[in-house]
Amino acid sequence: MNNNNVFDVLLQNITEDQKLLKEADEKIDQAKEDKQAITDRIKGYRKDATAMIKYASEEQIEKIKALDLDLSESKQGLNSVATTAFDIMMNTKKKSMTNDELYQAYVDSLDDTGKAVKYTAFNIKCRPLYNNQRLIRTKGSDPKSSRTDIISLNGSSKAVIKKESTEKK
Repeated sequence: MNNNNVFDVLLQNITEDQKLLKEADEKIDQAKEDKQAITDRIKGYRKDATAMIKYASEEQIEKIKALDLDLSESKQGLNSVATTAFDIMMNTKKKSMTNDELYQAYVDSLDDTGKAVKYTAFNIKCRPLYNNQRLIRTKGSDPKSSRTDIISLNGSSKAVIKKESTEKK
């Protein structure tokens, strides 16, 4: 009978542990659902922050940076050239420059200038920025060249754009 007693204890232990495992799996599944809901909300906040950051003060921008929000993820679908160009525009004080100045800033931002794409390819790769209206392109002083086009961050002052385009003439 002693063997039966040991066997019964083993069966009871297995049964209890299977029950505990099932409960643990249910908790894990619930935790995964909770995590996904929170992650989705944070992605929404990132999109909101990206859309509104152009209107933020320096202090507010610093607070966003302190939260360690990766706003680059909000640039989904952008190639590396467009992402770099957008970052340059976000970090320039005047919030607008000529297309040629933007291209030169892009080239200068790369460690190895051999990695820079040519001017024409740069313009093609930056099209998504204009298509989704993150950047605004205004025809410059030379209608035959895109190099004088004024590129500005969407939401920046139109007065700045007009002033710069009249100064170039």
